[in-house]
Amino acid sequence: MKHKKIFAGLSAGALTVCMISSLTAFPEEETQKLRVMPLGDSITDGFTGDPVGGYRLTLWHMLEDNGYADGIDFVGPNWGGDGIDPNHAGYSGYAIADIPNQRSGIYNFSDWLMQEYPADVVMLQIGTNDILSSALDGMDERLELLIDTVLTYIPEDGLLYVSTIPYMDADVTNYTDAYTVEEMDKAVDDYNAEIREIVSRKQAEGKPIAQADINSVLTKEDLLDGVHPSAAGYEKMGTYWYGKLTEYINSKSETPSESETETSPDVPAIIPGDVNLDQAVTLNDIVLLQKYLLGRASLTGTVFSHQADMNQDGKVNVYDLILLKRRILSDIIRIEDPV
Repeated sequence: MKHKKIFAGLSAGALTVCMISSLTAFPEEETQKLRVMPLGDSITDGFTGDPVGGYRLTLWHMLEDNGYADGIDFVGPNWGGDGIDPNHAGYSGYAIADIPNQRSGIYNFSDWLMQEYPADVVMLQIGTNDILSSALDGMDERLELLIDTVLTYIPEDGLLYVSTIPYMDADVTNYTDAYTVEEMDKAVDDYNAEIREIVSRKQAEGKPIAQADINSVLTKEDLLDGVHPSAAGYEKMGTYWYGKLTEYINSKSETPSESETETSPDVPAIIPGDVNLDQAVTLNDIVLLQKYLLGRASLTGTVFSHQADMNQDGKVNVYDLILLKRRILSDIIRIEDPV
């Protein structure tokens, strides 16, 4: 099942787009938001530092500042972080899968988690505690089992991000004294290489999966206690995840090329966005397209495939509504601030 997702306001025009939306919204029916699950261990939980919330604080505030937050819902059974959408699936102390007599693992309840808290996008970072527990053997196999389970529940237009893990500082022995610096670094490098190999293989199989590289963002100087990021480290992580998440959102809102909108001189001009066929693109077209998306109006085949399908992907959905609002917004800006 494809999920409808709406993103309120985009980039510099967020306020104006929201004003347009308020003129044409149907408050009794809400289009489903993009459901995002931050999934992992204590680094996702973000229990260290003040305030709590980890990278999710920076991520959420950047989404708000750039007009995306109203269209996004963080999901998960856990709660943390003031002034943000607090839901998440970060489990402090957890490994990839159960490590007998040592740690619980996320894999062992992953079916329940994904069934109870469906997500369109999952941001997975896990494996740090496996290394801290010296459970290096079979980490790749355990990770692949977890990945396969999560992918079972990702919708066809969704995405699972699998992140590398940051280096830990073996000189700080708060959590383990089992490694030299060289041994700890090698354990992280080996595991991150396994992540890249699994993701690459799943992509070749056509799975909705991508790699995120948190290891490239943080250094040991960004750690608070040898394992968990400091406030500055979490800020770097949040900024990185913001880039990944908005990259996914914007990839769903690509505009058509000029060649896709060429018309025949023998028929009235086809104007992308002219949903009501009055040879102009106005707020009335937004009203009609929203009615169609809510099942309150119908479109002819020609209107569906040319005027309403703004990104020419063969479907008419909220991504086309976003592009239509962008089109009207750009016209408003040109009128109010001519070059």
